[in-house]
Amino acid sequence: MRSTRTYLRWSRLALALLTCTLLIAATTTYAAGSGSPQQRTSTASLLEYNGVLSLADGSVALAADAAAAPSLLGAFRRSGTLIAEPPTPLLNATRIRLSYDASMPQGTSLRVDLRASLDGARWLPWIVGVPSGTVAGFPVAAQRVQYRLTLMGDVGLSPVVRSVTLAPTSAPATYEAAAADPYAVAPTFRIRATRQGMIGGRTANGFVIPPHARFVSLPCWCALSSKGGDEYKVRITYRGRSTVVPVYDVGPYSARDDYWNIQRAGYPDLERGWPMDHAAYYEGYNGKQADKGYVRFPSAMDVGDGAWIDDLGIVGDQAEVEVTMLWMGADPADGAPQRDPNLPEQVVDELGGDFWHSSPDIGVSAVGCGYGRHAYQAKTVSDPNQSKLVTRWQPNLPTAGDYDLYVHVPICPSKRAITSAARYVIQHRDGAVEVAVDQSSQTGWVHLGRFPFAAGGDGFIQLGDLAGDAGATVWFDQAKWVR
Repeated sequence: MRSTRTYLRWSRLALALLTCTLLIAATTTYAAGSGSPQQRTSTASLLEYNGVLSLADGSVALAADAAAAPSLLGAFRRSGTLIAEPPTPLLNATRIRLSYDASMPQGTSLRVDLRASLDGARWLPWIVGVPSGTVAGFPVAAQRVQYRLTLMGDVGLSPVVRSVTLAPTSAPATYEAAAADPYAVAPTFRIRATRQGMIGGRTANGFVIPPHARFVSLPCWCALSSKGGDEYKVRITYRGRSTVVPVYDVGPYSARDDYWNIQRAGYPDLERGWPMDHAAYYEGYNGKQADKGYVRFPSAMDVGDGAWIDDLGIVGDQAEVEVTMLWMGADPADGAPQRDPNLPEQVVDELGGDFWHSSPDIGVSAVGCGYGRHAYQAKTVSDPNQSKLVTRWQPNLPTAGDYDLYVHVPICPSKRAITSAARYVIQHRDGAVEVAVDQSSQTGWVHLGRFPFAAGGDGFIQLGDLAGDAGATVWFDQAKWVR
């Protein structure tokens, strides 16, 4: 009588032979197309491949030992990803058509993503899930273009991608990339985040999480770095401590919540900087449901242990942090950025590089309150000897001239009364002047006056915890210079 163990051994052998037969059949049946390097990129030229096997004819399929798909991709028992090398020479084209030839047996799936570099070094975000024939348009000529394939299947079942074509074209764009702004400052948002942990687990880009890992998860495939790469990084700040880490995973609640973009692809009815899970938790948005189910607690970013514990010193598994999306512009921590001289107004955000405060213990508004869903606060004192906080809005003005100055006073909940005697000091070209504002009644954009300013960064608005009344709340939100 044959034992169960012998039967299982032969079953596994048969399954392995079947998998090899499928891959050999794909090799002999599907011929890769031809074309110049500028018009076609063979899938045999890989920058990264996780769980993907490159076949002899240049086509690709899932490897037999490919890991299970992340839950955000669905219930697939195997998945793999590859990022192809950009074609050479440089494309230098404002319109690129992406086409591909693939077969997908029932029970398999394929996702193709596209990105471009306008300067040959930094990458724009991924355009996720593009169909074959998509024409991507760019504000200036793209120097490098790259695609990412995500293959999903089951044991013995795999998509087979025979070719991918990247071709310059004059056809109208079906997708327009965001305009490139040489003066852009990487935006910073105040969000709730969680510690990821999961030592030994695998991230969406194939990274196996070691102890003390330094990376984050963001809820969009569009900002996922390659395995071991740092094309997309964030700066995390918590109570005066800061660290820069790459984006290696997707989550925690969604895979399409690009809350940092002005024109959001996911959840466009929500304002910029307000994550979908925050809206669900605090405001009941979408019946408190996210892509991964009911939102039990808000979290718009997961953070690896090395960054969470070692770098930032956060105690516990949840915290409010400031996150800066570094692929979107200059790091505010590098100092005052350049300003576009053609803009009619210069806005200084309290989370940007033109705002400075003297104390890491400055308070913050309730989550979601303030202009851009954030504001700082402090308890006022009337004795100068007790003052501990000074803040400044100090832009690098591109041109000299007369400017109307405005400060934004939010309407936010506070345990204390709001100050009726906030003391704003304006340092302009010809001297300094103090302007008192009753923040309890003067809310929204408050006009401080019109003043002359020289070009550069010598002028500023200053506000601290010293006020005409003690024990009240003073707010620090955005300021702007309007020519």
